[in-house]
Amino acid sequence: MDLDGSAWLGPVLQDALALSLTGVDLDLGGVQFCDCSGLNMLLRLRQHALHDGKTVTVRQSSPAVTRLLTLTGTLPLFLSDFPCHRHDA
Repeated sequence: MDLDGSAWLGPVLQDALALSLTGVDLDLGGVQFCDCSGLNMLLRLRQHALHDGKTVTVRQSSPAVTRLLTLTGTLPLFLSDFPCHRHDA
């Protein structure tokens, strides 16, 4: 998830969020690279979800995504109270 990927993935996720009643669950287990553009896309998606009373939850996370979310202190923003399976960084 980089600038190019976020440019097309962001609108797709926004559409999915708009169609959802409660929010979106993300499987990012296959993401091999995620930079600040990908992080910002996720944070914008979460902001829109919160505005609409919805959630954005990461159910699966690759080591790259887990590392970025951990280093930036944003990992807790995408976790839920439900058990989820993440790959360890």
